[in-house]
Amino acid sequence: MAEGPAYGLTRRELEYHLRWMLRKMPKDAAKLPEFLGELMITLIEKNNEALARCAATEDRPDMPERF
Repeated sequence: MAEGPAYGLTRRELEYHLRWMLRKMPKDAAKLPEFLGELMITLIEKNNEALARCAATEDRPDMPERF
């Protein structure tokens, strides 16, 4: 099945960032909820940055239109 253009981070990129961030998982269970919250926020921010980069490249007037 053909897919359209990809926006944001790919699944592989998200998994890579997740594995990288899990290196610092706390040993103390009481700190786990805060860590998971930070982890989710960071992944969302990284994906938002990737989305912004995609949107910026689409808005370039010097590039031909994509269909």
